[in-house]
Amino acid sequence: MIAATVVIVDRVTKIFVEQRFGVPYGPREVVDHVLFLTVTRNAGAAFGLFQNFRVVFLLISAVVLVGILIYYWRLPARDWSARLGLALVFGGAISNAYDRGVKGSVVDFIQVPHWPIFNVADSAITVGVAVLLVGTLWRSGRSRRP
Repeated sequence: MIAATVVIVDRVTKIFVEQRFGVPYGPREVVDHVLFLTVTRNAGAAFGLFQNFRVVFLLISAVVLVGILIYYWRLPARDWSARLGLALVFGGAISNAYDRGVKGSVVDFIQVPHWPIFNVADSAITVGVAVLLVGTLWRSGRSRRP
């Protein structure tokens, strides 16, 4: 359910900014000196690295998605942090893979100072990895207690 929500929100926001503003667009200040709307296409990986490796990214995405599914179903139901983190990563990865496969690039539109332009799927992946790390650290700290 979480992964599906990420995909839906990501798709809706990308379609909205493409139709409403076009590509490229901006930067347009949304919140003073903090948040900008800058619509662009990214054919590369995170932060625009490795442009024009579409097939490689799709293959890597497929392997990662299958790996996440296998690992997710083996997790205990009580491991909510791992389940949440993997669901966020899965939703973000599948949405960006869809864009790469269908459109050849990903639409990015959220810009904050000193950070590359990103989208909802990128945010879900980043938050998902952070949840996985915090959950892992929390579990390892609990297991060390006497």
